[in-house]
Order: sequence, then C-alpha cells, then structure tokens
Amino acid sequence: MNRNEFYDAKSITALDINLAWATLELLTDDVEDIQLLISGNEEDVDELKVSVNDGKLTIEQPAYGLTTHITMVRWMQVMLRLPSVWKGVIEASTVAGPLRARGLTGSDLTLTTVSGDLLASDLSAIVMHVRTVTGCLTLRTAGAETLKARTVSGDFRLSEGDFRKITVNGVSSDLRIDLATVFEQMDATTVAGDIMIYAPTREANISLRSATGRLRTSEVSITDEGPVLNVVTVSGNLTVSGKNL
Repeated sequence: MNRNEFYDAKSITALDINLAWATLELLTDDVEDIQLLISGNEEDVDELKVSVNDGKLTIEQPAYGLTTHITMVRWMQVMLRLPSVWKGVIEASTVAGPLRARGLTGSDLTLTTVSGDLLASDLSAIVMHVRTVTGCLTLRTAGAETLKARTVSGDFRLSEGDFRKITVNGVSSDLRIDLATVFEQMDATTVAGDIMIYAPTREANISLRSATGRLRTSEVSITDEGPVLNVVTVSGNLTVSGKNL
C-alpha cells in the first residue's frame, strides 16, 4: 500500500519523526512542497500518525510496531522529500530501523537510531547531533558550528567534516574522524575503542588521558598552538595525522 501526502513548505518550520522498525529516508530534492511518501503493509501504513501543529510536522509510528512475533512479515518505508531551500529544525529517530539522510540543511539537526544503522551525507546545520547505540554511524560531507556524536558499540565514521567544535563519545566503538577543515576544539571519549583523527594541520594541542592506550602522531607536532584536542580513554589508542597540506 502507498500513502502520499503533501505539505506547504512555507508553513512548516520543524520536523519531529519517531519510528519503531520502519526504514526512514530524509532527503532534499527539486520540489516545492514537503512530500511524505509511505509504502508498506496496509495496516501499518494506516496506523502511522501524521499531524501538523504550530508549524511542526510530526510523524509517529505506534510503539507496539515492535513485535515479538518473528514469523510475521512486516515492512514499511517512510520517505520525506524536502525542498532544497527549506531550513528548519529536524528531529528524526528510529528504534530498530535504518535511517538515511541526504542534503539536509537546518538550524538544529538531530538524527538518532537505536539498533539501526545511520548513514547521512551532505548535511549543513548550526548544531548537529547524531546518535546510535548498536548501529554503525556514518557521516559524510557534513558541516556545522557544533557536532555532538554519540555511539555505544557501533563504530563512528566521519569523512570530509567541517566543524568548529566537536564532541564525540563511544564505549567499545572505534571512532574515525576525517576532517576537510581544521577544527577549533575536539573532545573525544571512549572506553575500549580506538580513536583516529585526520585533519589538515601540522600542529595541535593534544591532551590524552588513558590507562593503557597509546598516542601516535603522523606529520603533526604537539604544541600549545593549533586546534585543541582532549581525549579520554581507558584502553583505546589515539592516532592523529596531518593531511592535505
């Protein structure tokens, strides 16, 4: 079953999306209206709640969408197409489904999954939050004044990042951060995962607190100048490499 709905982009200033097991895809396109495209089993599509209140478009999947009947075949895909000029507040989360985002621009952008993978690219915001628990978190070609990333056991991969302030936390996750521009300050914390940072700089003010982890640098000198990097880990290793200079 398909269900398509359209909303005046000028009247919508915020998106609030909460799904259980459905696949969620958010993207910008050459469209004028906000387009909500839903495909799936008839019962699940009908039960998806969609409302607009005070400029906020809310999309919610009932919590009981998580079923213990593993023999039951259920599927649903939710796609939201936004005009490329639309800028607003976006909060989107899934519990057991994957989340894909591309081309989003907004003031505050929050993307969250629990066990589903999170893949986002070409994002721009003032403040950006990305979070997952067991899913892999991949962020490509993204920029903001502030990035806050959190994962528990899923690895975090950032490529072509452009952020002034970065806070990233993991437990058993490996954190690989590849930046296109020099950051101002980064605070990274992990327990057992390794941290690898690649940035276009030849010097950095690096502070590492660790029980057994080691620091390795490549083409980067540790000084009191340059970007500030604070890392706390128990057994993870820290690698800092210069690039593209």
